[in-house]
Amino acid sequence: MHGAPLDIETILQDFDGEVRLFPLPNLVLFPDAFAPLKVFEDRYIQLVEHAVDDDGLIALALLKPGWEEDYAGNPEIHPTVCVGKILRQRRLPSGKFDVLLYGLFRARIVEELGSFPYRRARVEPINDIVAPMQIERIARRVRRALELVPGRKSVIWEMRRMANQLRGVDAGPGRYADAVANASDLQHDARYELLSEPDVLRRLERLIGLLEERAYQGAPSAPAGTRPDLN
Repeated sequence: MHGAPLDIETILQDFDGEVRLFPLPNLVLFPDAFAPLKVFEDRYIQLVEHAVDDDGLIALALLKPGWEEDYAGNPEIHPTVCVGKILRQRRLPSGKFDVLLYGLFRARIVEELGSFPYRRARVEPINDIVAPMQIERIARRVRRALELVPGRKSVIWEMRRMANQLRGVDAGPGRYADAVANASDLQHDARYELLSEPDVLRRLERLIGLLEERAYQGAPSAPAGTRPDLN
C-alpha cells in the first residue's frame, strides 16, 4: 500500500537503539496491537512529552514479580520489550495524558541507561525466525490457533486490516500468531512468554498449547459413569 502512515523500514533504519521504558505490572504489548494508556505519574508524563517531541517511540516492559517493593525506584523488568509508536495523545486539563500506542517490533534489552527521571535502555530489535521448510506447518498451526478462538476472529481480522493500513505491508505469519495471542485474553505472564519467543513455529505451538489448556479447563465435566477416552 502506498502512503502508509508508518514507514517501518525507515523507523528501523533511523532507530539508534536507545528507547524510553514504560514498565507496567500486567500489560504486554504485541507488534501490530494497540495499547490505550492513561499516563498520570510525573516521570511518565515527562516521558510522553519527550517522546512526542522526538521520535514518538516508547518500549513497554513487564515488571517482574515483587515490583511493589521498589515501584518508586527501578524494580526489575523482563528483558524482552515491545517498542511502540504513539499514534495519538491527548493532554487532559489535569496535565495527565491519554495515549494510544501501536506496537512496532520486539526488542531485547542490552543495558539500562539510567533514569532521567524515567528509565531508558539500549535495545536490539528481534526479528521473527521462520525457516523455509516450516512454512506449510506454520500455516497449519495458524489455522489451528484460529479454530481455538472462534468468537474472536472478527477482532483478529480487524487488527490485521488496521495493521496493513498502518504498515502498508503484511508482516508475515508471526503477526498472525501475535494477533491471536492479543485477542485471546491470556494472562500477562503467558502473553510475555509468547512475546519473548522469536521462533514463529515455537510461538504458535506454545500459543496453541495455552489455548487448548484453557479450553480443556473450561470444558464441562463428563457425566458420572462415562468413559471420555472411549468417545
